[in-house]
Amino acid sequence: MAKAKKLIASTLHLDSAVEFSESSRTALDSSNNEQQLFDHLNEKYKCSKAGEIHISIEGRTAQFKWILPVVVQEAEELHKQALAHAKNKDYAKAITLWIKAISLNPVDPDYYFNAGIAFFEQNNYREAIDNLDYALQLCPIYYKASLILGTVYLKLRKFEKSENHLRESIAFNHENTLALLNLATASSVLKKYDDGIIIFKKIAEINPNEVRAYFGMAKIYSLQNKITEANECYHKVVDIDPKGPLAAHAKRLIIADKSATKELKKSAEINLASYQNLDEVFSEAYSAYLFSDYKLSADLYKKYVSTKSDDEQAWYSFGEASLRCGALETALNAFQKAIDLNPSKALYFKQAALCLDMLNRYDDALNYIQKAHQKGKNDSVTLMLLGKIYLRHNQFDKAVEFLQQAIKRNKQNISAEYYLAKVYAKQGLVDQASEHLYWIINSKIKTPLKTKAEKLLNEIKQT
Repeated sequence: MAKAKKLIASTLHLDSAVEFSESSRTALDSSNNEQQLFDHLNEKYKCSKAGEIHISIEGRTAQFKWILPVVVQEAEELHKQALAHAKNKDYAKAITLWIKAISLNPVDPDYYFNAGIAFFEQNNYREAIDNLDYALQLCPIYYKASLILGTVYLKLRKFEKSENHLRESIAFNHENTLALLNLATASSVLKKYDDGIIIFKKIAEINPNEVRAYFGMAKIYSLQNKITEANECYHKVVDIDPKGPLAAHAKRLIIADKSATKELKKSAEINLASYQNLDEVFSEAYSAYLFSDYKLSADLYKKYVSTKSDDEQAWYSFGEASLRCGALETALNAFQKAIDLNPSKALYFKQAALCLDMLNRYDDALNYIQKAHQKGKNDSVTLMLLGKIYLRHNQFDKAVEFLQQAIKRNKQNISAEYYLAKVYAKQGLVDQASEHLYWIINSKIKTPLKTKAEKLLNEIKQT
């Protein structure tokens, strides 16, 4: 059963479109003749495989209406069911229903558009592109399809195609933050830095608290060696969202006055007056860490947290630098400070557990590493540490379970191999222990565990 007409409407503000639609810039900008504007828009958008497009122009605004004469009710019911499945993230079922809807009405762009999004969510980019592209062939003013298509191409690093589709979408919807952010990103990668800055500034005008716009501008300014402008934008990111994920990156990327670091290396005292901003101290600490100057890094982080004690990222970084210096108690204290500020972060518990294990505080170490695991840490090192500490507590079955998982996650985890061998040796499973020890000894990886493996192997042979 069919019912008459489906309508898709959109508005093109011509003055805004001039900013973004490169292919139409001259036609939209140079002429105030309504007939010339109409002819240009009619030529560009009337190439529809289905339905009819009606265009009306009033001043500098064009109104579009795309009309599909016949809508199949049964297909619409399948469409509604598919939307419900997609809302619950059951994309496979949703796609199946949209394919059925398309078989009943193959000229409805809504079905192709939504199927394209579902394929995109499944990382099936080829099918996503095919469906979104066909939605635009059916309805050339379907600017939402242009937005998603541009986003897909951005994922695929096809930046020119991404840029073209995003510009087309923004021409119709010039305040869509996602589209603008993606376009600015594509332009930046294509080294169209001036365009990128203009777009990021427009985003900041629309939403003054959009940290991604300031972070994007800062990255471009850094590439252009405009250090003052870059730092201003990085500071803006930190000011707007001091606890957000981009703030931590921004603080690392702020470019400090290098003369301050030179003076610091001549003296044990850290003079904050040498720095223009406290965040420069954080930046220098991070830089020192990257270049393996852990003592300098730890000293700088220590000074930073003495002034700004509510920065969990700084406490964590202070812990990492102190751990590299062998200052276990200092590192442990720093990780515990980070945990106090954010007890949901599994990484902080993991690093505290590592310190506690090295300090031979095995009960506390087990408590912390269990919490890290419960909060989602499931990497090879966490699993190895769990197994090692369970071994310390003579819980051999649990130790074997986690050490085997650690090796499965990373077949080059020598520590997990060694402690698994130790568990087997404790259980009297000589053959299994020897197998892992021989593997360590013959490994091409240089590690002091080879000496320990040889010693343990000799002990096993003598029993």
